[in-house]
Amino acid sequence: MSLVGSLHDLPLPELLSIIALGQKSGIITIQADAGSGQIHVRAGRILQASDPFRDERFGEILMKRGKVTLADLETALETQEHSRGALRLGKILIDMGKITRADQDMAIVYQTTEAVYDLCTWSVGYFQFDPHLTPDSIGIELPIHTVLEEVRRRERAGEKARRAGTGESDEGPLHERRALTPDKLELLRLSRAFRKRTGEFQPEPAPFRPEPVQDQAPPEEEPLEITELELSNPPPEGESL
Repeated sequence: MSLVGSLHDLPLPELLSIIALGQKSGIITIQADAGSGQIHVRAGRILQASDPFRDERFGEILMKRGKVTLADLETALETQEHSRGALRLGKILIDMGKITRADQDMAIVYQTTEAVYDLCTWSVGYFQFDPHLTPDSIGIELPIHTVLEEVRRRERAGEKARRAGTGESDEGPLHERRALTPDKLELLRLSRAFRKRTGEFQPEPAPFRPEPVQDQAPPEEEPLEITELELSNPPPEGESL
């Protein structure tokens, strides 16, 4: 039974992890508006992959690596044309003595892994995994978990480059402000020393709060007792006080 779904719901790296865990075999077809790609797997290992957005061909990879010349490639392509596609370009170049089997495998591994990396970046489109189709082997087998590790490494590198280009930080917008730089540590030390010297860390006395005064009745006045009135100079007779 084929497995069909959306890349938005199940990204390709997660699908590959499921296939690797179950050691499945078959062909994954990824379809989008711009084109389609394929990944051939056997027992949870990648055999080959194709990407419509990569124009780099097998012969171009060998030329960039300095394994063949343009004349060698043209001769091999003519031979392949005469065989009507029955012979692979790598086998022709090996028979010509221009490359070794290791050179061929190197170019195939590079071509396959780069195609898988590109396909894993697709977020819009659909996939179909058909376990009933026989995968086509071209001489290599790549562990899926190894390829996915490189996919994740490239994702982290791309995200880091994007953040560096926009001035963002991995720790968040407040990380730089909160970070204790040497200047901030020195300022903190001086501030603490100043507070200790000025007694700012000593507890302040409690503020004075007068107790409320209760209303009291005024003291009663004692009556004045006059017992005797003494005159120092008594008035003359006939005068009254």
